[in-house]
Amino acid sequence: MRKILSMLFVLISFVFCSTENNGQPDALGLQEKMTIVKGKPQSFIAEISMKVEESSGLILYNNLLWTFNDSGGENKLFGLNFSGETEREVVVENATNTDWEDIAQDDEHFYIGDFGNNGGARKDLKIYKIKKSDIDSGNRVVADEIKFAYREQTAFHYQAYQHSFDCEAITVFNGVLTIFTKNWVDQTTSVYHIPKTEGEYNVSLSDTFNVNGLVTGADVSPDRNTLALVGYKDFKPIVWIFSEITEKSFFKGKITYMELDEIFSAQTEGICFKGNDSLLISCERTNTHLQQIFLIDLKNQKQ
Repeated sequence: MRKILSMLFVLISFVFCSTENNGQPDALGLQEKMTIVKGKPQSFIAEISMKVEESSGLILYNNLLWTFNDSGGENKLFGLNFSGETEREVVVENATNTDWEDIAQDDEHFYIGDFGNNGGARKDLKIYKIKKSDIDSGNRVVADEIKFAYREQTAFHYQAYQHSFDCEAITVFNGVLTIFTKNWVDQTTSVYHIPKTEGEYNVSLSDTFNVNGLVTGADVSPDRNTLALVGYKDFKPIVWIFSEITEKSFFKGKITYMELDEIFSAQTEGICFKGNDSLLISCERTNTHLQQIFLIDLKNQKQ
């Protein structure tokens, strides 16, 4: 989804849990467990291929960075090398890119989240499940469909940027798909779990967290210990890091909140771990930034 910055300036008002700590969020009273840092993003790929100028989701697989264009783009995955050049293009033959927003993986599959829902009226939310073996062997693949609806959603009239059933973030954890919503109303994120098997599901709210912004991407570290969420508040990219995650909760362990002032107004969309101690973040092409990928070294961040 290409954001219109002037519209967001009018529509987005952020809810702060505390006015202490220079206006920083205290994450629902968890300040004793939370570390606040000014993130130090480094340029990883200064400009990626123009074929994905609206790069949304991001994963690292077989030494390629896999991404795609978001709403209205082709039904195609792009595998980029570390110079930002396109090495692979894979068409998902039976898919339509209504609003592809994020991508996740497990040992055997890719999962593409076609669940962008700015207007709040979509009833065709789905996740495309693709075998890695098919991606490895050819440039045209067929996906299974995992369809879902939010049990809590009862109204489907158009209400752009004024609802809590938009989503741009997915990961795999503890054997299930987990999505994190983009709640326009209160700037929290809601957590829903979805089975990885083909079918149709009504999913129920599992947890919420006050991210004090809008979530646009998610990933879990290879050692399954850490969850990272990327997003933005006003025009500033933000990252949340949740360590010591468990199957019962992502939010009960150590928490780090980063504001990425150095890339102010970058439209951060995709996130993935590069090892357990660094993150890659993709951003779309805008008036202020090229389509590119940043790196954050989690061992080199200071309060």
